[in-house]
Amino acid sequence: MALQSPPRKVSETENMLRLLWCVDALESVTSTQLWTFAAEQELMDYVSMRLCLHKLLTAGELETGEGSLKEQLFLTDRGREALSLFGARLPADVQESICKAAPSFRVRIARNRQVHAVYEIARPNDYRLNLSVCEGDLPTIFLRMATINRTLASKALHRFEAHAAEVTTYLYTLAEQAMQVDSQIQSIPPPPDAIKEHSAVEVTARVILVGKKARFSVELLLPSRKAAERFIYALTPAEEATTVANRLVDILSNPMKVIKK
Repeated sequence: MALQSPPRKVSETENMLRLLWCVDALESVTSTQLWTFAAEQELMDYVSMRLCLHKLLTAGELETGEGSLKEQLFLTDRGREALSLFGARLPADVQESICKAAPSFRVRIARNRQVHAVYEIARPNDYRLNLSVCEGDLPTIFLRMATINRTLASKALHRFEAHAAEVTTYLYTLAEQAMQVDSQIQSIPPPPDAIKEHSAVEVTARVILVGKKARFSVELLLPSRKAAERFIYALTPAEEATTVANRLVDILSNPMKVIKK
């Protein structure tokens, strides 16, 4: 009878690295979804996951969103630094397991998020799309995209579901950065249709972004009027708006990650 080696004891530090790696690979995930993924990949038990998650949040390596994204976990700059410095210590087989399973799991998350991409108009030199993500009763993000480029429109339509998490994370990162800028709010109020208040903690901000290949009307659900105003003012400069529009085009044009079997 062959002797079987006992399972390798995994340290708390490695479990924390595993969670950071998972959140980075999944891009945007709730704690419940994170546990489902960790359990499916047999990365750790539930108690270890909860304890390590608490420590990562306390250390500022992970953070939760605000408003409609309050259940979402995001990797912070501190968390990215930890992965950059110590991520290589994670065993190669664990890294491979996470990276192989992440794409299909992201698709499952996207479907649960009610991700929609439809043509509003599709005719030569005039392609308009509605791209949206709903986490609850209200759209978390709503993009109205216009372009004369048929290929770009087709890519955005078919790839939005796969890239919805990245688009969402990118826009909320911009909103967070706008809140951290120490500047005086302009005295000129935003346009009447730029802010829609649904409740005290649910406010939609609308900005127009004109890039080289596409024009976007972006609506983002935020936790306060102040956050909405900061987001709008941050993207008011034409140069900044163009940069963001071009980045959205890049994300939507990226090839979908192949799921290796």
